[in-house]
Order: sequence, then C-alpha cells, then structure tokens
Amino acid sequence: METVVVKLGGAAITDKSLADTLSPNIHGLVDTVAQVYQDKLRPLGRHLILIHGAGSFGHPPAKKYNVKAGWLSPTGATQDKLDGHTRQEEERRDKVKFGMALTRQRVLQLHHHILQLLQDRGRLPVLSVSTYDTVETDQGVLTQAGSRRLITRVTNLLTQGFVPVLFGDAVLDHAWGATILSGDALMHELATHLPGVRRCVFVTDVPGIFTQDPKQYADAVLIRQLHFSESGDSATYDDDAASSVDDVTGAMRTKWQWAKRIMTDAHQVDRVIICQASVSDKAIGLVDEHDGNGLDGGDGSDAWTTIRR
Repeated sequence: METVVVKLGGAAITDKSLADTLSPNIHGLVDTVAQVYQDKLRPLGRHLILIHGAGSFGHPPAKKYNVKAGWLSPTGATQDKLDGHTRQEEERRDKVKFGMALTRQRVLQLHHHILQLLQDRGRLPVLSVSTYDTVETDQGVLTQAGSRRLITRVTNLLTQGFVPVLFGDAVLDHAWGATILSGDALMHELATHLPGVRRCVFVTDVPGIFTQDPKQYADAVLIRQLHFSESGDSATYDDDAASSVDDVTGAMRTKWQWAKRIMTDAHQVDRVIICQASVSDKAIGLVDEHDGNGLDGGDGSDAWTTIRR
C-alpha cells in the first residue's frame, strides 16, 4: 500500500509568538488536508499518516525545564550510582520531571485540538497514536522494540482504513530518564521502516529551503529542486546551491538535515517536499510520479523545495 507521510510543523499549526495558541490559519490547513485525502489519495487507494509538531504548546516548557537532556547524567550514571546525590541534585531532577509532565500535558492539549478539528471539520477517520505510550528511547535514539511497536501499530491502523495521527512528545529514555522525540524523528522512522512510504511532506510556515534566511535577507532565493544520488555509502546533491543549503540555520536547518537522513536511509522514498501550508494541497496530493518535478511550475511546484532521487 502506497503511503504519504505528512508532518504539520509547529509553526504551521500554532502561533509561536503566543503560548498555547493555535494558528489563525489552522482551519484552512485542516480543510485542505481533509479534502486532499478524500478527493485524491483515498480514491487511488493511497494511505495518509499525519504527524504534528508541538509549536507554542510544547516547546516553551520543554525548553524551560531542559526536558530533552533528561534528569539522569548523560555520561552514563545509573540510578544506583546516584543514590547519594545531593538535595540540589534531587531538586534538579524533580524540576525536570515536572517539566516532562507539563510538556506532555501541553502537547496532549494541542493533539486533542488537532484531532477534534480533523474529525469535526474534515470528517476524517483519524486515530491517535501516542508516542509516549508506544516507544522509548536510549540516549535519545528510538529502541528497536519501540520501533517495532510503532510500525506494528501504524500498520494495523492503515490496514483498517484509518488515518494515524502522531506527534512529537516527551518520552522515557533508558539512559537519561526522559527526552524529547521529535515529529521529524518519527517521520524518519516511518519512512525507513514502514513499507509503501513513497513521499514525505514537511508543511511549514515558509515556502521551503532558501539560500539564506528569507526573513532576514531580501535577496534569498528559494531552492526548488535538489537531486539525491547514492554511491556506496555517500550521498551527493547535484544542485549548485547544495553547499549553501548546508549552511542554513535554525528550524529549517533541522528540516534539511532530516530530509537528507530520510533520503539516505529510506530507499523506498522517492521524494521529500518542504512546503508552505498555503500550497500543501498540491504537495500532499501529487498523483503522478512526474508531478512536482520543479521544471515547469504548472502544478505549483515552483513554490516549494523538492529533494528527489
């Protein structure tokens, strides 16, 4: 079964300038996703997986309490070794644990908003897949057992005709106590291990990858297409702008790095698209292998970045 995995970025679904606030454009985005699924993907027998970020709901508490680092020493200290920890250390741990609980509460709040909108407005058969309840990590890396549970759960839902909805979340970590497993990491895991994934779409608040930050430089140019090729263990990008892409910073640098990892590890994926919410209908709903090649722009592909084989 052919599957499209879509990551709705936190900047696309929340107002990142205001804590715990949905984006004013969220209704339009939900309507778009629902229409594309009902009108284009489902009639062709294609499946859809949705992943969403934490945005202004989960990021502030996760950052404030440094949840990603966990409460145990990243140098490998075990619980037994830390039995004699000081009161100060105990207070630090308690603070991180509270931060983890708070982060989960805020992310779940956002998740319920997204589910309700997809059901009420989109009439989509969406079912939640809880990251926290399904997987664990070890030093920030998804365990094999956790990966198997995740793939099995998602596969079962797809087989039954549901649209799984996942989200970046705070999870338990064998070495650190806890960490953050991002939606980008979940997309990579699904693209690599779930059979049938052909396309991954990152929906963001910018059109794609630019030569420079478009919010700071007026002469920044959108990179429409990058070709990926493999030779042995190496991967190269034949676009002249590829070297400058590796210099991008901030959130888009993270997207670029995950896109490269997906193309390197998920050999079944033929393209990764990074696009703005306003054109996500075209990026998600591509129905022909030649669509979205960035050559003529007739389908809107001049408005996003495509990394393809």
